Amino acid sequence: MGGGYINLLLYIISSFAISATLIPLIIFLCRKYGWYDHVNSRKVHTGQIPRLGGVAFVTAFAVSVCLFLSTQSNLAIETFLPIIVAGLIIFVFGIVDDFGDLRAKLKFLIQVVATFIMIFSGMRFTQIGSWQLGILSYPITFCWVIGVINAYNLIDGVDALCGTLSTLSLITLGTLYFLAQRMDIAGISFILAAAVVGFLLYNKPRARIFMGDNGSQFLGFMVAAIPLFPFGNSFDYNRILIAIILAAIPILDTVAAIWRRTREGRSFFSPDKAHLHHKLMNMGYSTRGLLGILIALQLGLCGFVLIVIWCGPVRGFFVALGAIAVACAFFVVIHYTHRSVCKKHNIIVNEKFDQG
Repeated sequence: MGGGYINLLLYIISSFAISATLIPLIIFLCRKYGWYDHVNSRKVHTGQIPRLGGVAFVTAFAVSVCLFLSTQSNLAIETFLPIIVAGLIIFVFGIVDDFGDLRAKLKFLIQVVATFIMIFSGMRFTQIGSWQLGILSYPITFCWVIGVINAYNLIDGVDALCGTLSTLSLITLGTLYFLAQRMDIAGISFILAAAVVGFLLYNKPRARIFMGDNGSQFLGFMVAAIPLFPFGNSFDYNRILIAIILAAIPILDTVAAIWRRTREGRSFFSPDKAHLHHKLMNMGYSTRGLLGILIALQLGLCGFVLIVIWCGPVRGFFVALGAIAVACAFFVVIHYTHRSVCKKHNIIVNEKFDQG
């Protein structure tokens, strides 16, 4: 067992090292061929920034995790084939989108295909607390995977934000699976987290590279997909609530966007500049300042998850609901504070932008 821990540590280190090594090469290629994240009225950055950082950490993750899984005894490849195929679809079409700006409806169709691969392979949420979902497990899991993919894509609007939030969630998931003695899933979580940390060395403010849609959608998919693997024992009782807590910040930001666009009679696919990070910037916070606030909130949510496990199934259920309530309260406070600040200082927030 000790040798297994050492091997996992080596693969975690290799994932970080490969990612951190590939990023300068990708920056060089992006600058040579002009592969930049285009500046427009919806973006908060200035200057020409490369946008293919996801290629580095996904490559590092793929190499390291394949080597790691090959060392796991009695491992059935069928267990991981759905997540491999679906993740590859999300990643490849994310790269296509970074180069060709796919239509929103086409991106959604691709996400649906990847999600169906997961669901019909048997990877679904089956219960909420003591309530067995039955046939509802299909639409609930579908909405979960699609929603989280897009939530992480939408939250990727500030240097290091998407990468840091996903890393903290992955580390927490890895810890939970480690405690549940699922070394294979724990390894996947830790190895991906290490790869993203390698990328974050170059994505911290001011960022030298962005992850692009290929990276943000892949991270969203993985954060959504990993909790679909059973924890075992009593962990499964609160599995769906734990998953929601860990992705609460991107999820609530997306829910707010859906409500905002529906209220204004716009399509959900229409972009705007009124996400959580935009509001915090309007309130006077710098990139580093808003990162500090949201990282602190994410750390608190991750701490809640560990308390949920410590409390056991039934008491943990109510702690989980409390954690979700805290996250909702944070968004409500930011919403009304932002509105008050804008009114006080006569700040006009133009939320509507053309798709281009």
